[in-house]
Amino acid sequence: MKSRNTLGLLLLIALIVALIWYVNSTKKISPLREVAVAPETIGGVGVEGSGGDGMLNREKNRFTAPLDVEDQTIAQIEAIPSTLLSESGRRKRSNWPAASEDYVEQEERRGVRVVGYLIHAKESGAESCNGYSDVLHDFHVWISDSPTSDKSNGMIVEITPRWKSVHADWQLRTLEKLSNEHAQLRITGWLMWDEEHPDEVGKSRATQWEVHPVTNLEVRSGGAWVALHAE
Repeated sequence: MKSRNTLGLLLLIALIVALIWYVNSTKKISPLREVAVAPETIGGVGVEGSGGDGMLNREKNRFTAPLDVEDQTIAQIEAIPSTLLSESGRRKRSNWPAASEDYVEQEERRGVRVVGYLIHAKESGAESCNGYSDVLHDFHVWISDSPTSDKSNGMIVEITPRWKSVHADWQLRTLEKLSNEHAQLRITGWLMWDEEHPDEVGKSRATQWEVHPVTNLEVRSGGAWVALHAE
């Protein structure tokens, strides 16, 4: 009888350990966000933009925030397999092999949250995703695991006009000030593969994987994560 009780206790302990491992390994969270939806159309520009690759533009212009996200490090995102996507090159997605399309669709369903030091921020020029508008521009933001890295070791996350329109505090001058301070950011948004920039890898970015669009943005301040506020 004693041996049966001991075996039962060991099985219960094993079950508890397995449950703890499962919860920690999935790293699923429900992010706090003030705004879950941005405008579907902005400045007369729909999600496919104008010209360029309409399929890619739809991913860039997602206007809903992910309901569930995974905590990922920059290194983990850089390590996501991308051979199939690299082989498809800069072609429009409609011309990709079916295997590449299926793979990128699977990966881009993932909401992620990543922490990094802000090393650079700039406003983009006119792009097809924004209808080549003179006023609707993305913010390109580089984050890295080290505050002293340059852009070649950074990952790009992009703040789009749709999400800027509902977050008035997401201003370029604020991001530039924080980049001078090498502030630590916590970025939430959609994982996306940008096939348009393979020639930049190792020069002005470490990977073609991006967080794009950013749907929530926090800054480390006083030992806590706080919403970004304009200066």
